[in-house]
Amino acid sequence: MPSPRPPHLLVALSSHGFGHLSQAAPVINQLRELIPNLRLTISATFPADQIQKRILNPDVLQPVADDFGMVMRDALTVDLSASLLAYQKFHASMPERIEHLSEELLEQKVDLVLADIPYLTLAAAKKAGIPSVALCSLNWADVLEHALLLATPNALENTAASRSISPELARVGAEIVREIRGIYQQADCFLLPTPSMPMLTLTNTRAIGPVCKPGIMRRDALTLNTQVTEDVWLVLVGMGGMPFDLELDEWSTHMLGKPIHYIVAGKIAQISKHPHVISETQTGLSYSDLVASVDLILTKPGYGMFVEAAAAGVPVLYVERRDWPEAKALTDWLEVVAHCTEISTEALHRGDFEDEMRKLLELGRYDPVAATGNMQGATFLAQYLCSTGEACRG
Repeated sequence: MPSPRPPHLLVALSSHGFGHLSQAAPVINQLRELIPNLRLTISATFPADQIQKRILNPDVLQPVADDFGMVMRDALTVDLSASLLAYQKFHASMPERIEHLSEELLEQKVDLVLADIPYLTLAAAKKAGIPSVALCSLNWADVLEHALLLATPNALENTAASRSISPELARVGAEIVREIRGIYQQADCFLLPTPSMPMLTLTNTRAIGPVCKPGIMRRDALTLNTQVTEDVWLVLVGMGGMPFDLELDEWSTHMLGKPIHYIVAGKIAQISKHPHVISETQTGLSYSDLVASVDLILTKPGYGMFVEAAAAGVPVLYVERRDWPEAKALTDWLEVVAHCTEISTEALHRGDFEDEMRKLLELGRYDPVAATGNMQGATFLAQYLCSTGEACRG
């Protein structure tokens, strides 16, 4: 008698920075512990090694993009006009793509689709009659709608996304928002990890706790690999996988009687003339462990970095992000649970944040926040997979 088929989960990830991968991975890994024989397909355009660093033993990697998120000028700035043109093109071919993808899901015998947060994949699952769950702290309908509001004549002129668009393009954008929101509403459930945007226009949401892979403090390995003494400040500078030009030349070299060393992306490290710059590649640590091993994190508001920092009890100095609607939910939460301070984009580029950095270094670490959403999300997904009538050991 043939052995029962293991349950099959397909995970579709937005490749808009690394945040969607780092957000979904802890829930998926926890699910693998609950269902050891789970068959796991990952659909995303991240490099394979990046996926495998975050997600344990995926069975199949499909290098395809089922969405693009928003077109960005850099890590902090939305290009609304380019985004709208890209959405127009994407939606023009969407019916055919939904049809094709729904057939693929059936051929692959997928039992459940998890999206963080490509709506095309959710639409295809709906057409194929396959259960689907969204998991994310934001959704593209709300993000696009917010950008459109900033582009209206009454929008604040100092916001990065506030650029006039034609009335016709605005109407097109509003219709695309309605289409995207309708697809999210059709998912069986939209899981909102803490902290998340409110998403008040959706009625299928379910709140869970923070999701992340808490890092391990490996300070000894970090100082050994980077060849610095133990009596230094180590500051991780990360903007979430998006291109962002930074000149560190005028940044402080010492504070509170100790040298400051900045851990930055390899490209920035190569061109920087700052005497205390370290490339991320020199650290030899996973990113989660790196987050847990430094004294301070300098970043933009982003789910993965904020929650991993909070899970490690590491102070955060973050750059304002006025045109990104998720930012308020993230910063409001971080201000309650962590030691953190906001600075302006101009202050970042000038290196004019010594006072804020000094105060955070003096405050030091705080009580870590538990990643309770990992098990909550995994348990919720397991209910779908273990009700398919197939093998579900664990």
